[in-house]
Amino acid sequence: MEGLAAQARALLEKWGVAPTHAQFIESIAKAIPILSILLTLIVTLNGISTGKAPESPALSQVRTDVVNKINNVRGGEGLLILTADLNLHTAAQEIAERNAEAGTEEEVPDPEGNLVVLQQNLPYADANADTIVDRFLASPAHAELLLANDYEAVGVGVAYKGDHAWVVVQFTVPALESVESTE
Repeated sequence: MEGLAAQARALLEKWGVAPTHAQFIESIAKAIPILSILLTLIVTLNGISTGKAPESPALSQVRTDVVNKINNVRGGEGLLILTADLNLHTAAQEIAERNAEAGTEEEVPDPEGNLVVLQQNLPYADANADTIVDRFLASPAHAELLLANDYEAVGVGVAYKGDHAWVVVQFTVPALESVESTE
């Protein structure tokens, strides 16, 4: 390590970098492993303090792919493309996790009357956007809901337990406009 640092210092001085700057760069190079450890510790502690471990990239990718596949199908039918909504993603993810833990699909309350929720469970090996959306489309009741025109946004949750994946797709529809009496 010292030999490499000496070579780097010599090259930096050859290129016109003052010796004090070369020593500074050498100090930073020595600090990189420590900074890497600190960053790992911060990320780990953040996961512990929030009570949630960082989500695997594969799970996040499946959610993104499902939104894209839904929009692809909807676009092919001449329907509006939906925006992904972070609050809907979070709510759908929480439901998917509860479903996976319970091993069943739960009833989702809708006190405001503006949610449409699709749920399914499937083998873990089939948990990809094409299979998930195609299974919804194979069910006439689910297909009708998936292809409704009056949605504003979409959120997707996917959770795994054992050899199964639990999927929840939530859509919001515009709230019914209320007309108040002015009598």
